[in-house]
Amino acid sequence: MTASDFLLEHIAGAWLNGDGADLRADTPLLELNIISSAEVFDLVHSIQAEFDIAIPLPEIKPENFRSVNTIADLIERYRKK
Repeated sequence: MTASDFLLEHIAGAWLNGDGADLRADTPLLELNIISSAEVFDLVHSIQAEFDIAIPLPEIKPENFRSVNTIADLIERYRKK
């Protein structure tokens, strides 16, 4: 499963009552209040468990969680380390 696939499924299941029909990889998650800043930490925990990576606290900032695309880029940076 790709990072984008995981994120789309997880976000739809956790915050959209399973309805991710309108969710795309470029949907602005924070801007549209799909996930709140507090929920970002729940998402980080899920990402770390799924991909067996550690995301440093300084990386948990709004610009890294704007969309599925930006989060997937963050995941890929840490998967390569």
